[in-house]
Amino acid sequence: MPGHLYGYQLAHGVIPRLGWGADSPTVCHTCDNHSCQRPTHLRLGTAAENRAEWLARRRNPSSPLADLRGPAGRSRAIGAAIRAGQERGESEAEITARIRAVIAAGRPLRGANRMLGRVGM
Repeated sequence: MPGHLYGYQLAHGVIPRLGWGADSPTVCHTCDNHSCQRPTHLRLGTAAENRAEWLARRRNPSSPLADLRGPAGRSRAIGAAIRAGQERGESEAEITARIRAVIAAGRPLRGANRMLGRVGM
């Protein structure tokens, strides 16, 4: 069972008729972080709603969904950055800086937009 589905049901109760057809509820991420487990970032919706929201947010260059590695690749990269920082005994602030660098690496257009802004374009 996927972690977000398990966590949602722990916080809100068992979802009736999950996976029983096209109209059955699905757990939707509102924060677009593939590895997010926070029940407050999850809600029930339909598969069609989930897909429509995903498509709309995918076009936003600052969204986690715009990461070139895809949601799972982004989550793996963040996890690897955290583990590397912990293995080196880094502080929470240093690990946070690692996470920010890994997130920025997956969104190269964001850096290009900043550079364009500096040039005045």
